[in-house]
Amino acid sequence: MKTVRIGAGSGFWGDNLAPAIEIAKNGDVQYLAYDFLGEPTIPLLQKMRQKNPAHGFVPAIRAVVRGVLPICLEKGIKILTNAGAANPQACADSIIEAAREIGITELKVGIVTTNNIQEKVEELLDRGETFTNLDTGDDDLGRVRDRIVGSYVYSGAYGYVEALEAGCDIIISDRATDDAAILAPLVHEFGWKWDDWDSLAVGILAGHLIECGAACSGGISSLWAEVPEPWNIGYPIAEVNENGELFITKVDGTGGLINRVTLTEHLLYEVQDPGNYLMPEVVTDFTRVEMEQVGKDRVKVWGARGKPAPETLKAGIAYTDGYIGEVESSVTWPDAVAKARRSFEIIEKRFEMVDLKAEEVRYDMIGVDSCHWSASPEPDPDINEVRIRVAAKCADRSEASKVARECVMLMGTGPIGSTGQLNTPPPREVFALWPTLISREHVTQTVEIREVGQ
Repeated sequence: MKTVRIGAGSGFWGDNLAPAIEIAKNGDVQYLAYDFLGEPTIPLLQKMRQKNPAHGFVPAIRAVVRGVLPICLEKGIKILTNAGAANPQACADSIIEAAREIGITELKVGIVTTNNIQEKVEELLDRGETFTNLDTGDDDLGRVRDRIVGSYVYSGAYGYVEALEAGCDIIISDRATDDAAILAPLVHEFGWKWDDWDSLAVGILAGHLIECGAACSGGISSLWAEVPEPWNIGYPIAEVNENGELFITKVDGTGGLINRVTLTEHLLYEVQDPGNYLMPEVVTDFTRVEMEQVGKDRVKVWGARGKPAPETLKAGIAYTDGYIGEVESSVTWPDAVAKARRSFEIIEKRFEMVDLKAEEVRYDMIGVDSCHWSASPEPDPDINEVRIRVAAKCADRSEASKVARECVMLMGTGPIGSTGQLNTPPPREVFALWPTLISREHVTQTVEIREVGQ
């Protein structure tokens, strides 16, 4: 029976890249899928491209080329990744350059690019489109139009499949969905049609489970105390056979844990409506998904059902939204909590004196109330130390700069036991995201093939 195995190479930009090397060597996979992008990532990379047209992609792709590509070429393993981000062409240039540096003389690179969504957004705004914000309901994108950095859309697996059919060794895209790099090999290998909704749902289920790497194999799990060797955690592998049966596993001998709990936890991750999980290719119903442990670190998963693809795709419109000034400091025992609160009182009065113009100011005691805010229990008054954080969001950089100037003085005017601030960061620019929908008729993908050695 034909079986396809796809390994998760990365769950985010900054993730550990070593587990993918282990999968390539010992995972008996035909594909590696690297997910590098999150909601905050694209605006940052778009800004980087604005400053330098050779930037705007995930630079970690060079480490992938050096670390795992030679193994993949030797074994015939294909790599799919959204590392192209805001600049797929420059990403391809970097891949080819890095490949040549390590002596690779033959390589076929697929570049999947979505049409210029920012240009389409501008055109539709001129035609009266409101682009309702999915989070807030605000239907006036025009009020931030002059601050837009760039726009992107969650495109699907279509371009990946085309590039696989062209025989590419490594395929890079812009903001394809996290699941696309796992779904595409299955469509390619099994010849699934784009209206075979139940089959596509199996691919989306597989993609959703392994897309975040270690989060499926024991990382950030409620079973954290039971996870073997989390320092050597093995990233997940999705195995699908021609009957549409899905198994999730990992390389034998690696750390981590794959069982019904770890998979169920990740199945629910970032799912607003389990009955309608929206992807460009298919709407998937997870409500009847079942799991069975069929071996050590091996779980069979079934029951996903597919519905016709949505008429709209999710888009993200990034825009600049002011600056944040931020400072941290520590106060020590005795009376650390009382000292922290006194420090906040001093800073608040100083902000009044210098007429700080801020949209929002936050005062947090890290380790006490910075995560749960007002829901936090009253802290132990004899706690040994408290780390305080003050942050202000301001429209103007000069206003945000006041935060550091007024807080550093605590080392001289604060309660006894106050410490100084080392390397106080300068104000940082805020990139806000306007999540919205765009009709799929406005979104097209193109595929370009580049070859080394030709």
